[in-house]
Amino acid sequence: MLLAFLALGATKAQAIIINWRPVGITFGQTARVNILNTGDRAFIIDGGKFLDSDGNVIAEFRGTIDPGKTMSFDLDGDTVPRTENRIEIHVVIEGPVPHLRNVLFSLEVFNNADGKTTVFIGDPGI
Repeated sequence: MLLAFLALGATKAQAIIINWRPVGITFGQTARVNILNTGDRAFIIDGGKFLDSDGNVIAEFRGTIDPGKTMSFDLDGDTVPRTENRIEIHVVIEGPVPHLRNVLFSLEVFNNADGKTTVFIGDPGI
């Protein structure tokens, strides 16, 4: 019984809020989360979510990022149901503990028509 409890504790995921400041998107824009694994082990995303300002899940994503690889996840503003033109969003990513120090995150918003980035949140040195 104790062994089962310890095993459950070892597999618990940790939520990482990669964008503590919400960003607004509108029709004709896409929000993209970029994740770079600089470590020597794969990073597993158990549950990534784009959330609106009320905490409602707009879209979800999962994946495994091998060492030295980058993965991106998009939220197309044209596909988000809403009553207003703009929507405030933020992103939460859940992954296994520990090994987060070797994972770099950024969030960008770009125009669908021309690909021009209008917002970048992350380490500019990446």
